[in-house]
Amino acid sequence: MNTYDLISSDFAAKLGIKRATLALLIASVCANVLLAAGILLKEDSVSTVLVPVGMNDLTHPVTVSEVHVDQDYLMLVARDLLSLAMNVTPANADFNRETLLKHVAPSSFGEIDETLKTRAQKIQRLRASTLFAVESMDVDAHNLTVKATGVLSHFIGKTETRRQKTTVAMRFTLTAGKLQLVNLADNASDDSSDIKQS
Repeated sequence: MNTYDLISSDFAAKLGIKRATLALLIASVCANVLLAAGILLKEDSVSTVLVPVGMNDLTHPVTVSEVHVDQDYLMLVARDLLSLAMNVTPANADFNRETLLKHVAPSSFGEIDETLKTRAQKIQRLRASTLFAVESMDVDAHNLTVKATGVLSHFIGKTETRRQKTTVAMRFTLTAGKLQLVNLADNASDDSSDIKQS
């Protein structure tokens, strides 16, 4: 091998290293430009953690897992759904029904929807309102049941037309850590003759 061949092979090797280094440098610069553009164009999202009313009164952390629900959490969920189901006016009847149905188990959706629609139509037809004042709640976190006892008042306008002691039973199911309503029943009479228009 002569000197010319040695110089040529050495030069070719150096030239190949330079080209590889230059290609890596260009790739690195392109990646940095793309990352910088991504950072500049990214919108900052702010997450706010909301604590439901009543949670701040609890003295221990509330937990929900795939198999267990804290009793206080079950009570708060039941309280909110109970309010949607029982505190109804002609103006909020449809909204309350649609909001409550978001928390109903698929297996019970049709039955609960039909019950709530019937109540809403009756409330709207009579231009009546109902108000359920809870006096006590029996919460069973193991069986996922809640029984709320209180007074159900019926109003037409501002006139109270009926007041009765009522117990509302709720049963839930736990699916992937989410509570879903399976059953909603009360012992209040649905006899429209009890509510008279004034």
